[in-house]
Amino acid sequence: MKRIKKLVAAMLTAIMMMTMTVTAYAAGSCTLTVTTKGGQDLKGQTINLYKLFDVTESKSGETTNYAYTVNDTYKGTLASVLNIQENSTNEKIVQAVTALGESNNAKVQKFANDFTAKALTSNLAVTKTSGKITEENKTSCEFTELDAGYYLVYVTGGKEIQSSLVTVDATTSKVELKTEGPSISKTADKTTVEIGQVVTYTVKGSIPDITGYDQYQYIIHDTLSKGLDFVNDANGTALGEGITNVNVTVAFTDADVTDKGTAPATATLDTANKRKMNLDLSAWVKANQANKGKAFTVTYYAKVNKDAEVTNNNKASLEYGNNPTDTTTTTPSEAKTNTYPLDINKIKTGTKEQLNGATFKLYRNSVESNNVVKVSAVAGKAGCYVVDSNSADTEMATVATNIDGKGYNLHINGLAAGTYYLEETKAPDGFNKLTDPIKVTITKTGDTEWTVSKGEDVETDKIIDVENSTGSLLPSTGGAGVIVFAGVAILLVFGVVVSFIRDKRKAC
Repeated sequence: MKRIKKLVAAMLTAIMMMTMTVTAYAAGSCTLTVTTKGGQDLKGQTINLYKLFDVTESKSGETTNYAYTVNDTYKGTLASVLNIQENSTNEKIVQAVTALGESNNAKVQKFANDFTAKALTSNLAVTKTSGKITEENKTSCEFTELDAGYYLVYVTGGKEIQSSLVTVDATTSKVELKTEGPSISKTADKTTVEIGQVVTYTVKGSIPDITGYDQYQYIIHDTLSKGLDFVNDANGTALGEGITNVNVTVAFTDADVTDKGTAPATATLDTANKRKMNLDLSAWVKANQANKGKAFTVTYYAKVNKDAEVTNNNKASLEYGNNPTDTTTTTPSEAKTNTYPLDINKIKTGTKEQLNGATFKLYRNSVESNNVVKVSAVAGKAGCYVVDSNSADTEMATVATNIDGKGYNLHINGLAAGTYYLEETKAPDGFNKLTDPIKVTITKTGDTEWTVSKGEDVETDKIIDVENSTGSLLPSTGGAGVIVFAGVAILLVFGVVVSFIRDKRKAC
């Protein structure tokens, strides 16, 4: 009987072995494709892989079974993170990971993040690394010649540690990164501006996770276009001669977040170009690791000057990294504030003859004295004016010919989009002055596009034609014709008198 039982057991074991196929992958035969969250650019990032377990597969009918073996390099760290004894067996460690639950739950994510933090602070060797990625617009990275295994995927320098876990086998494996690299965004409180106005700029960022880094660079660089100048506050207080910094305000977005450091109150201006500033937040970011992932803003101000162009770009970029000699700089975030010209062509009615000497005033919104636009003449350019709130001048005069050959003979620069009224205050000699102001509307239609309307009609050439009429001499009284008739009458009366006297003498 015992022999029969042993024989049956042996037969069953043989049958099971025949129906179970064990797959042992050749070393270095697997591929893993890592993609980014939201298609972000990987330039400047480094992706590190830690192979936590070796893996083999076996098939039993339609079922696939996975057998994991702990990688000795990470055994102690795994036990520590899983809160089990350091000398735990392979089975114990695998069971502890399995007990975390289904994929993508909070416990699994915490395990991945905790292991990453330990690996960084302990300087654990990585299994495979991409090295620092230098290509532009790279949104995925492929790792080839990998051994089959259970891998942790970590991208360095992210806003926070959010590592990914994936089993890599003979089939092409894919994983999407859960974290994003540090970035900033910039906005302005105005989309169109007038010369002399102050623009408030806000840069938004978040505290990055710098776990495992002894040092970390986090510097915001800002560059103004030639139509803008840094000022110290919303009132437009100028920086003054020889000043090398500008006021900024750094604050957390959420009111309940306590600042663990001392935020800088000024940014440094570039010595060669006072329209460039650098704000070093490295020490502040390091001091606020308790607030990692929390959003903050940086606020500062710029004033629109007489060199303003249609698009006044303000660009801010972030330089970051754990090696001061090998940092990454993000693609600039732009805040565009537009200012517009108004071009007028003063001509004789029904012709293209340009008229010299007409004068105009421009009003915002309505023809009232407190709405008049103050201007200054551009030196050396007759017929050209810029908006100037500090000027006492409000009148602008046309010239006899085209300005710069562009089809107009009066040019005003530095207006915000909006509704204006153009009033003729003096007509050219010999012409009739307009009786009513002309409604002019400037409308922003894009970053570099705008329209100009006269009344309700869009001027496709963006030039407002203003016609003046002239005519024949109108009738009047008391003119030279009356005097002539009076003279003729006197002569006739004188002739009659002389004739009468002559006839009288003859009769005597």
